[in-house]
Amino acid sequence: MTDTKTDLHDASGTVWAVFGHRFALDGAGGRILADLGSKGAAGITLAVGDRVSVQGTQKPSEIKVTRLTLADGSTRTIDWPEKDGPKKEGHDHPPADPALAVRAAEAAGYTVSGTPARKPKHFELRGAKDGADHELHIALDGEIRKTKLLAAA
Repeated sequence: MTDTKTDLHDASGTVWAVFGHRFALDGAGGRILADLGSKGAAGITLAVGDRVSVQGTQKPSEIKVTRLTLADGSTRTIDWPEKDGPKKEGHDHPPADPALAVRAAEAAGYTVSGTPARKPKHFELRGAKDGADHELHIALDGEIRKTKLLAAA
């Protein structure tokens, strides 16, 4: 399996369709879709029949173009932003008390098993009631938002 983050691909050929900031290229390797990105396409006018060369990162359905060379020899470098940006330490969830979720489940008649799992806007936990196991989604304010039957106990 290839690493698509670093798998650079070169292609050249004739533009056979233009779709906003993407275009289809017909070349020796067949037809491929090339993506310039909305910022990268600014100031570039491509038309059906133009001869171009591209270099970029091969993705499953297209090439994310990092360099475009037009028929007149002019070259345009396209910078793509980092996909996820800088990594943050920990979560940026507002503070919440899992004990509130447990109390809400118990007040509704559930016997809680395990530890509540924190999600951005709720807690998820397992509880048994009336002989069946349930997955509970409990909002940060203690309101039970969703119950899902898992299996009979």
